[in-house]
Amino acid sequence: MAKKEVVFGIDEKFNLPDSLREKIKEEFTDVFHFVEVNGDGELGRLADPDVFIGWPSDKMLRVMPNLHWLQLPSAGANHYSDHPLLADHVVITNASGVYGVSGAEHILALILAFARGLPVHIGQTAKHIWQPYERPVLIEGATVGIIGLGDIGSEAAVRLKAFGAHVIGVRRHVHDKPDFVDALYEMDEMNQVLGKSDFVVNVLPQTDETEGLFDSERLSCMKPGAFFINVGRGQTVDERALALALRNGRLGGAGLDVTYEEPLPKTSELWDLPNIVITSHSLGLSPERLEKLAALISRNLRNYQDGKPLVNVVNRKLGY
Repeated sequence: MAKKEVVFGIDEKFNLPDSLREKIKEEFTDVFHFVEVNGDGELGRLADPDVFIGWPSDKMLRVMPNLHWLQLPSAGANHYSDHPLLADHVVITNASGVYGVSGAEHILALILAFARGLPVHIGQTAKHIWQPYERPVLIEGATVGIIGLGDIGSEAAVRLKAFGAHVIGVRRHVHDKPDFVDALYEMDEMNQVLGKSDFVVNVLPQTDETEGLFDSERLSCMKPGAFFINVGRGQTVDERALALALRNGRLGGAGLDVTYEEPLPKTSELWDLPNIVITSHSLGLSPERLEKLAALISRNLRNYQDGKPLVNVVNRKLGY
């Protein structure tokens, strides 16, 4: 029986070290035939693969008509869930779980930065100014609203509870409230959460439903002086409305790991606002992320081999 072909789509954003790729190949050498492609210039190496690991280009998708499963290296799947070149039967899995811990710590870093006035201190450091920050905020006792209580949002909630925060969450379906959340709301109740929260953490994926969700009307529902943290997708936020809310003092500050356009254009007004921290889509970076990603790929290949359900299957209708 011919081996099924599994493709590693290597590029600058997804490039597992040789040692990890070889370990995966060795584990499944009797079951799968592995091929590596680096860009569209190597399409000739593909021989009607069953599995693609990475982010395939449109040209790659066109030469893989019998693809069965696409394993994404990212937690987000918005570009592929409704892709016209992916047949309905193709199963998409994401890398949810790989970035939970680093994502939670990144969220905490941004919240702590604003709570202790670090943007102000950093600006003063550059100008050699010794001046205490007179408006600190305590996380203990503060209300943190997490919009999107998936893997990253849940890991953040656990840590925020340890700080003594009152954590409230928003997700599509409210059921079985976890102990690390004080209250749980559905999406259509989001404005209630915004009005109660000292910190709002957006961890939503990009879907038709979430596109431009945080517009001027939505941002006006937030508590005056509250802080907005976006680690979900830049397309969920109206950046002009956000900039205005930051300029006029309606919001106390914003921590952005993601922006509508990436890299954020040098001409964007967001760069020059004093009450903003931009972290250049680095939430997922950690010393262990590649090992975790390799372990997830191996687990899913094993399940695929054994005919068992794959881990992290994306609901292609919902986009996540």
